[in-house]
Order: sequence, then C-alpha cells, then structure tokens
Amino acid sequence: MQAVWKAGEGTIKLFLENMPSPGTPYTTLASTIKNLEKKGYLASRMVGNAYLFKPLVSEGDYKKKFMSGFVRDYFAIPIRSW
Repeated sequence: MQAVWKAGEGTIKLFLENMPSPGTPYTTLASTIKNLEKKGYLASRMVGNAYLFKPLVSEGDYKKKFMSGFVRDYFAIPIRSW
C-alpha cells in the first residue's frame, strides 16, 4: 500500500518501481494488488491494455483498521492454563 499511496494511481509496474530493492516479483505484487482490490482497498480501471489502480482508503484509515484488527485478534487468543 505504501507504493500505491506514493504513486497515487498507477500500474503494477509503476508500483514496483516505487518499492525498495530487492524488489518483489511482479506476479507476487500483482496477486497482492488484486487481493487488496477484492477487499475494497483499491479500485481499478482499464486504460489501453493496462489496469490503473488507485487507493480507496487513506493511509491513516488503513493503519487504524489494521491495528484495531491486530489488537482484536491478539487479545482473542485463549490462554491455556497448564
């Protein structure tokens, strides 16, 4: 998501260019982008023969949602008594 927010809108190739080295394989990033789109974090549109992706959620909202889910899941783990 950092690369998407940095680019604002772009192709998977552009997002790869905005990522630190060593780079993620193209197919791995493409799968991640598609999963984020399915979850409603990104939107896509076809321009020519390429898809352009843009964020639907701000960085602050994304982090807030992620952290609340992380905390909820962390504290939901039952503790065993030995």
